[in-house]
Amino acid sequence: MDNIEKKSLHNICDKANMLRYLKIFLVTVGIHWVIMGLAYILFYKLGGTTKDLFSYFYEKYNVCGDTEHYINIAKNGYYSSGEYANLIVFYPLYPLLIRIVSFIVPNYFIAGVLISNVCLGVSGCYLYRLVNKELGADKAVDSLMIYLVYPFGVFTVTVFTESLFLMLALMCLTYIKEEKWFAVGITGLLAALSRSQGIALLVPAVYEAILYMKRQKKFKFNCLWVLQIPCGTFIYLLINQIVQGDWRAFVEHQKAEPWYNTSHWISDNLVQHFNSAIDYSYLSWLIYWVQIILYFVGIVALVYGLYKGVSKSLIAFGGAYIFLSYLHGWLISGPRYMMCCVTLYIVYASIDNRRIKGAILALCSVLAVFYTLLSIQGHAIM
Repeated sequence: MDNIEKKSLHNICDKANMLRYLKIFLVTVGIHWVIMGLAYILFYKLGGTTKDLFSYFYEKYNVCGDTEHYINIAKNGYYSSGEYANLIVFYPLYPLLIRIVSFIVPNYFIAGVLISNVCLGVSGCYLYRLVNKELGADKAVDSLMIYLVYPFGVFTVTVFTESLFLMLALMCLTYIKEEKWFAVGITGLLAALSRSQGIALLVPAVYEAILYMKRQKKFKFNCLWVLQIPCGTFIYLLINQIVQGDWRAFVEHQKAEPWYNTSHWISDNLVQHFNSAIDYSYLSWLIYWVQIILYFVGIVALVYGLYKGVSKSLIAFGGAYIFLSYLHGWLISGPRYMMCCVTLYIVYASIDNRRIKGAILALCSVLAVFYTLLSIQGHAIM
C-alpha cells in the first residue's frame, strides 16, 4: 500500500470515528431528554401543569436544589462574610464555567444547562472510548446504555456538577489507560476542582503510572504529571484561605445549617441512614433506602468486577470514590453521587448473561422515568 492509499484510509477512519462519536454525543444527550419528556408527559396527564416542557423546565429547575447557589457564585463569586459566606462549600470550577459562558449566553441558568448538556454528551463519548479499549466495542455499547438510564440522570441536564465531573473523570481514566500522563494530570486537577471526590482519581493514576514505569524498567519523569491531580484540591483550599482566612473554612460551614454535614466512619453513616429510613417513611424510598442499597450494590459490583478481570485501576477508582462519598455524615445526595462512580457502568458491561443485563437495564429505565417524574413534581430528589 503506497502513502496515498494509507493517507486516504486514515482519513476515512478519522471520518468514521468522528461520525461515531457525534452519534454517541447526540444519543447520550437525546436519551436523557427523552426520559425527561416521558416523565413530563405523565406529569402533564396527571394534571400537574398546563405549560409546555421547556417553559416548565425553566421555571422549575431555575430554583431547584443547589442551582441557585451555583448561579449566585457565578454572578458574585465567593463571599468573605455574611448570609452567603457558606456558599464556599461548593467547588469553584462549575460556577466559573457558567460565568465564562454567560458572556456569550447572558442568562446564567441557560448557560449552566448548556454546559451540563455539552459535558453530558462528551462524557458518553469518553465512556464508550474507555470501555471499548478495556472490554471491546460490544461491551462499550452496553456500558453506554446503562449509563443513559441511571435512575437519577435528571441531574445531568440541569444546573448541577454531575455532567462536568462525569466528563472529567472519564477523560482522566481514559488518558490513564492510554498513558497520556500530562492529560491525566490536567483532567484530574479539573475534576478535583469541581467536586471533592475528584481526588479519588489520584489512586488509579498513581497505580497505572507505577505499572507503566515497571514495564519501561526505569523512572519516567512524565509520570509525575499525575501529581497535578491533588493540586485541584489545593487550589480549592487556597480559595478558602484567601476569601475567608481559613484553609478549612468550608468544613465549619458544612457543619452548620442547612447542611449539617460532618464526616463519620462509613458503618456509622449506614446505621444513621437505616434509622432515618425507619423514622421518615416518606423519604425512605426517595433517599435513604436507595443510598443504602447502592452502597452494597457498589461493593458487590467491585468484587464482581475483579472476578471478571476489569482493570484493577478502574476498580480502585470505584472503591476510592465510594469510600469518599459515604464518609458524608448526612448523605442526602447519595443516589446522585453514585451516578459518578463510573466503574459501575463498566462492571455492568462485563456481565455475560444477557437476560440479567436486560433485566437490570429494564429496571433502571423504569426507575429513570419514575424518579425524573418525582423530581418534576418537586419531591425531595437530591
